[in-house]
Amino acid sequence: MTKNILLLFFISLFVSNAFAQKNLDKSASKITQKMTKALSLDEEQKLKVYEIQLNRFQEVANIRKEYNNDTKTRKIQLRKVYNRLHGKLTKVLGKEKMQEWANFKQNN
Repeated sequence: MTKNILLLFFISLFVSNAFAQKNLDKSASKITQKMTKALSLDEEQKLKVYEIQLNRFQEVANIRKEYNNDTKTRKIQLRKVYNRLHGKLTKVLGKEKMQEWANFKQNN
């Protein structure tokens, strides 16, 4: 009986992690598609942006989980993620494309 409960627990844990990863992939794909359309990204840029966005969503999920009860620290850590995101995207896309993206987000 205990083995069955443990097995059920691990299966549910695995399934929930799989769904969470799928949601992160979906979110990264969605924003990458938006950026690709708005900025006319080539395939190489699109792939790099997707990887950067996926890493961002994974980091954010981990921070929210780790600092669930510590709002102040969570905000500080999330700010660091967003600052790194901007730097990584600027490195891949350049300042002009990042300005275009900022304009796009502001108008849409």
